[in-house]
Amino acid sequence: MARFKVIGPPGTGKTRRLLGEVQHYVKAGMPLDRIGYFAFTRKAAGEARDRYLKVETQLTKKDLKHFQTIHSLAFKALGLKEENVMQELNYKRIGEECGIQVTYASYETNSWNGIFSSDSEYLSLINLARVRQITPLEQVDRNEHLTRINRHKVDAIAKEIEDYKKVHGLIDFTDMLEKFLAKGKSPNLHALFVDEAQDLSLIQWAIIEKMERDIGCDVWVAGDDDQAIFGWAGADVNSFINWKAWEDIPLKHSRRVPKLVQREALSVIDRVEGNRLKKIYFPKEAEGNIFEVNKLNDIDMTKGDWLILARTNPLLQRVPSFLKRKGLFFETTQGNSMGKALFEDVGHWNKLRKGEDVPDIQKQRVLERIKDKPNFNLEWYEAFTNVSSTTIEYLRSMLSNKEDLSKKPRIKVSTIHGAKGGEATNVVLFLNQTINTVKAAKKSTDRRDEEFRVWYVGVTRTMENIYLVKCKNKKKEFKL
Repeated sequence: MARFKVIGPPGTGKTRRLLGEVQHYVKAGMPLDRIGYFAFTRKAAGEARDRYLKVETQLTKKDLKHFQTIHSLAFKALGLKEENVMQELNYKRIGEECGIQVTYASYETNSWNGIFSSDSEYLSLINLARVRQITPLEQVDRNEHLTRINRHKVDAIAKEIEDYKKVHGLIDFTDMLEKFLAKGKSPNLHALFVDEAQDLSLIQWAIIEKMERDIGCDVWVAGDDDQAIFGWAGADVNSFINWKAWEDIPLKHSRRVPKLVQREALSVIDRVEGNRLKKIYFPKEAEGNIFEVNKLNDIDMTKGDWLILARTNPLLQRVPSFLKRKGLFFETTQGNSMGKALFEDVGHWNKLRKGEDVPDIQKQRVLERIKDKPNFNLEWYEAFTNVSSTTIEYLRSMLSNKEDLSKKPRIKVSTIHGAKGGEATNVVLFLNQTINTVKAAKKSTDRRDEEFRVWYVGVTRTMENIYLVKCKNKKKEFKL
């Protein structure tokens, strides 16, 4: 049994190194079903799996059954079903019983990373305590909350949640991990890989330690403490920093970050006062560019690939409507700004106008876009009377800009947290912050350090150009 720790700053290829080690084990005769590859999110696990399959083209997804999140591991090991898991509606009902307002409260079930978010600070506090393996009142005593918290109410709500789950036979994501720790059987692995390990919570680290102890396998962890930005959700960066390996493997050459951008990023991360691993890494040879602008309208995004980032979701609210007015094709966490169907139907309509053959099912779909008898003398935007004028104008504008809706959108809109692990040639970074973000950073050194890490991650998403959008209210602007 051996331990290896891969330490990789932005763009240095942590995942690439881990997948290379997976290949080494396989070439040495280890069956793939004896190798576990765990990532913080389902998306990250899926991307690692897909990258491996691009190299080993003879394999299928079924051959990589242990490429998953830690929550997925526990879920499957315990034989659970989706209907067993707490949903947003359940938390709203608990809120009604306890007299607290709950507009939203849910786990990111699509990602299976176990991150819980709610507009109720009581629910968030109780969940945070559990992933940190402390009591809710101990979490209260840390004084990280932003609103007034009634200690007696915290205990009462925590008890109500547990009673509700028992009555309805439900569990939450933290229950999965607790049950796995108590009675779950570790898979029979000979090598275990953990990507983005700096994002693991204490209870997730306990799962890794349990598997290592139960099966005596080799363990590889990879991460970067400077990119630990999920402390608010329970991630424990010190567990990664203090994890002892037989060999530390530093990755020193970034394939992403240009020189000028790296200097800007280091000026941010060097403000961290808490524990940091010492590291030296070298940027790309390219110098890169940093532009300061006053508004999004100052940037020409009609060509190239783009990542538009803000600190929180509310700060992105106006971006989709702006991009639509500009006739730009983009994606958000909700999906693409327009599906392929209408775009494809335009092509089918143009074929029909020319007298070309179109399969019946596509022809029927085109005709459903038209209220009355089709007039093939009309352009699609005149003929498609069952399509809203707003949608038609948006598509016309995109086609005028030569956007290709048959491909993945060139532009992605995301929070900094949502873009972690991502990159683009061009990055737009809004420097404004919410009042709560500013307040939280003043709570403690740890919270302030995490804020520096968040902006470090934001700056280092670019491969060439970064556009910094200034904030009108200078008190809410993050100072790079």
